[in-house]
Amino acid sequence: MIRRDASSDEAAAAKWILISQIEHARLAGKLAEHWGADGFAPLAPRDELLWAVYHHDDGWREWEQTPEVDPRHGRPRTFTEMELADSLVIWTASIETARRAGVLQAALVAGHFCALARRIAGWKQGDPQAAEAARFVTHYEACSVDWRRDWQAQNPTTNTPLLAQRALAQLQFFDALSLWFCCAEASEPDQIETPGGPVLTIRPQDPGCLLLAPWPLVVASLNLEITGRAVAKIRYGSRRDLAVAPSQPALLRWQLRPDSGPAG
Repeated sequence: MIRRDASSDEAAAAKWILISQIEHARLAGKLAEHWGADGFAPLAPRDELLWAVYHHDDGWREWEQTPEVDPRHGRPRTFTEMELADSLVIWTASIETARRAGVLQAALVAGHFCALARRIAGWKQGDPQAAEAARFVTHYEACSVDWRRDWQAQNPTTNTPLLAQRALAQLQFFDALSLWFCCAEASEPDQIETPGGPVLTIRPQDPGCLLLAPWPLVVASLNLEITGRAVAKIRYGSRRDLAVAPSQPALLRWQLRPDSGPAG
């Protein structure tokens, strides 16, 4: 789950917007679906990769029905504040869901979460949690070798290790790009490295309009939206308190347009 501060508007400042990881993945999928113009690498292999982008966080579904609260601060837990044991259960569920879709989908989702687990193991060297993360990586990296081999055997000419490596980089990119939209309201231009393409510059014209250069999409403009839940920015004693707290739907919208220059 993503915990986002509501806008700086005085009436909204005392609220958090809670955004499902599944909703975040759906936004990543919408971006990926229209990607590939002006020198930016198109999705390949398209069908398997697009599925992985849309569904890489499906394992969050059960946890997000009653999200947890950080007991130290009384805040709804955002995805960067998760207990490792909970994260491993969620990541495993995401990978196993992908396995039912196909071997490449499983390898891509496993590769995405193995990268996160390796990062945690690096942060927590000497901590018992580092050993848990390392076991997760060892298991799913071995599984991924088998899954990629099975995928390559389906068509040895086109299903190459390099193609699988590039597809994983694209999954990780669209995950990060969606988080750029979801985690906070952007007010300053940003530059983002892209796999197999030029650096992407995003320039907010206002909170609901973002100008992109070079233009990476195969459509003239793109409207995006995600739905979250707005809750009061107060201390919550338990996940039950959060579950029964009054809330309102929160709709975040953006229009993406080509950046025609400083004048916008």
